[in-house]
Amino acid sequence: MAGYREVAARIRRDIEAGEWPTDKAIPGIDRLKDRYKVARQTANRAVQHLVSEGILYSQGRRGTFIRPPAPAPIVARDRTVYRDQLGYFFDRGAQDWRGIGTPSQEVGVPPADIAELLSVGTGDHVMIRDRAVGPPDAEHPLQLATSYLPMPLVGQLPVLGAAKTGPGGIYDRLEEHFDASISWEETVSSRPANDHEQQQLRIGAGLPVLVVTRVSRIGSQVVEVNRTRMPADRFAVAYPVMRDVTARWPREAERSE
Repeated sequence: MAGYREVAARIRRDIEAGEWPTDKAIPGIDRLKDRYKVARQTANRAVQHLVSEGILYSQGRRGTFIRPPAPAPIVARDRTVYRDQLGYFFDRGAQDWRGIGTPSQEVGVPPADIAELLSVGTGDHVMIRDRAVGPPDAEHPLQLATSYLPMPLVGQLPVLGAAKTGPGGIYDRLEEHFDASISWEETVSSRPANDHEQQQLRIGAGLPVLVVTRVSRIGSQVVEVNRTRMPADRFAVAYPVMRDVTARWPREAERSE
């Protein structure tokens, strides 16, 4: 009898052949076991294997769906901040992206590393702003962004906790409040997607998310930390490679000859 990997390969071939539409759930486990003439457990393991590979994603009781192919081109983040009539943005390839769903604002406890970046105590409350974004025609988001702001600053500038923060968003409000420009520093990492990210981004448990942690400063004061998560297979990070003085050209030994 066929093993689950063989069944997974057959399901993958049927997906590539267009056997099932991407907007409807694939057949249930009982139908799959009959189709491929295997035990129910084998069919279930095959499906879970394809979920872990990112070929399929689960929507709970709604069923299991085929993950749409990655959009082309992949959005490449660089090390530049841009601005248009709506305000600052950080992904040139995502300039026309829009919010998907309803953003939220709540007071809560941030992750320990965010608390440290904000210089607030472990367990202290901060303002948490969540939003999801994607291309104009997207049905689900491709990025999840969460901003964390210290409560003393929100007390001085209550608009930071409002549903609508006005033209330019919180960054324009912060620069107006301090009458100074924001500087940003980003750290890029990756990790397995959590349950919420898997559901929102339509990715399987086996796929990682690219995590961009952006620290916003005015002078030496950290005024916000933003953590943006995105499917790691749909984004890239691109930047010019600069020569340090130790790597200058012509090389020192050649200049002395």
